[in-house]
Amino acid sequence: MRNIRLFWQIFPTCVGITIFSLVLAAWLATTTNQAFYIDHLKTDLRNRALLMEPTITSLSSGDMGQLQQFIRQTGRRAATRITLIDAEGLVLADSHENPALMDNHATRLEVAAALAGETGFSLRLSPTLGEPMLYTAIPIVLPHTDHRGALRMALPATAADKMLSALRMKMIGIGLAVVGLAGLLSLYSARKISRPLEEMKAGAEQLTKGRIDQLVKISSDRMSVEMAGLADSINQMAEQINRRIRIIIQQRNELEAVFSSMADSVVAIDADKKIIRMNQAATALFALPSEVVKGKPVQGIIRNAYLLEMIDFTLAQETEHEQKITLFNGTEPIILQTHAIPLRDEDNRSIGVLLVMNDLTKLNRLENIRQDFVANVSHELKTPITAIKGYVETLLDGALEDHDNARRFLDIIARQSNRLDAIVDDLLTLSRIEDANNKHTITLTMNRIAPVLENAVQVCAGHAEKKNIEVQIDCDEHLTAPINQPLLEQAIINLLENAIAYSSVDSRVSLRCCSSRTMQNEEFIHLSVLDNGPGIAKEHLPRLFERFYRCDKARGRDQGGTGLGLAIVKHIAQAHKGSVEVESTLGSGSTFTITLPMADR
Repeated sequence: MRNIRLFWQIFPTCVGITIFSLVLAAWLATTTNQAFYIDHLKTDLRNRALLMEPTITSLSSGDMGQLQQFIRQTGRRAATRITLIDAEGLVLADSHENPALMDNHATRLEVAAALAGETGFSLRLSPTLGEPMLYTAIPIVLPHTDHRGALRMALPATAADKMLSALRMKMIGIGLAVVGLAGLLSLYSARKISRPLEEMKAGAEQLTKGRIDQLVKISSDRMSVEMAGLADSINQMAEQINRRIRIIIQQRNELEAVFSSMADSVVAIDADKKIIRMNQAATALFALPSEVVKGKPVQGIIRNAYLLEMIDFTLAQETEHEQKITLFNGTEPIILQTHAIPLRDEDNRSIGVLLVMNDLTKLNRLENIRQDFVANVSHELKTPITAIKGYVETLLDGALEDHDNARRFLDIIARQSNRLDAIVDDLLTLSRIEDANNKHTITLTMNRIAPVLENAVQVCAGHAEKKNIEVQIDCDEHLTAPINQPLLEQAIINLLENAIAYSSVDSRVSLRCCSSRTMQNEEFIHLSVLDNGPGIAKEHLPRLFERFYRCDKARGRDQGGTGLGLAIVKHIAQAHKGSVEVESTLGSGSTFTITLPMADR
């Protein structure tokens, strides 16, 4: 059934009832007035007849011409038709027509009643005058006969029709005014009732659309008690819904923030194996935009057979499943600790699968680095300790008596002790730098770079003179940057010592400093140490800054290095929010470059 607006249910009904009432009232008034007027005319005609009865009775005993003359004159003066009829229905006299030409009136209703001794009335169209007439006849005794006659009085009924027509016109005018007023009042009342309901509807629609920022508050002023109560109840309901929606939105945003910020990759899949949601870590893992994957079949997004088997198994068995899976990003393996957990609704029915994938690649790499570090540091520490222990045992076994060998052994023990001390010092230095960097306790201040380079060259001057190596400085005196001077100086010293150690005799080492600007208008300082040594093979470059990593282990130990110098340089660069890089070609020397920002970031 078609729904109709409340306005159109109220307004036409009120107007229709008003019109019906007016029509009924007009009909009642018209019929009542017509009946009253006819009754009044009947009484008036009867009274006139009774008043004329004695005169006509007296005249009818004499000359009939005189009677005819009287009736004619009296009827015209009174604007009333007067007719005298004998017992046989013959017209004896008439005020308007020639009696001899008139029909027998014995069958007329009013005449028949009068001849029967009663007062008769009749309203009909007069065939003689051609207009509706009201007839009243009373019995009368004619003197020249013993029979009873009838005296009839008649008036045109058109006067009543005119009066009733005028009354109808007045009633129509009044009715139209009343209908118009009733229509306006009905319109006002209908709008007054429907407008609050429309406002309530608009407020409900805003709630259904989630437009809690544009909530419609319904004013209960000038309303009925019932409507005002309904409006207040809806306002309270809207406020409660608004409050709950805000809480839900806040909770949803919090859950969304947690879901998006999770380091683990999370994929929610429904029972039809279509993706419900993927967090940022998962989209990054599979290199897909998050807005595209929603609603797509999981087979088209995740192309790993083991993951698909886990999804199928969890959907079928409705139990949690855990497995370590390896993906490949190009040629790089990605190791994932994967948990497949059934998704359940409030009735504890399975509705899908939640995949949680923890990337163990970095953890495994760190574990390998830790193992390598432990192995390397153990090896590096064990070498001098073994040497020291061996020569001490030799001395204790009797070599102490051989003065020349004893002195040589003690020199070796001293060198190995110094080497062991240097390793421990470098480990402690590296640990302090890492700890300070993690706690953000390293203080950086704006300083000129040139003095730092000069101090580093002075520290390394003794080593350079032994090999007759010239160290050149090329630096703008005005270049400044936020630095920690002792740490940066240590990094430059480590690079210079390596360059001097691996450069040939009578060669040159260059120390350069320059600035650059990026497309984003960021300025950087580049500190480069260039040597003319044997160079480094390409396969060694990615791991060159790891702890204890050596390209040529035997030569590195012969040079007296601890294997931690470049690792210290890398952590000092990171403490300055910069980086360190190396460029090298076998047989053509090497270039180590520290890049630092010129402004504090």
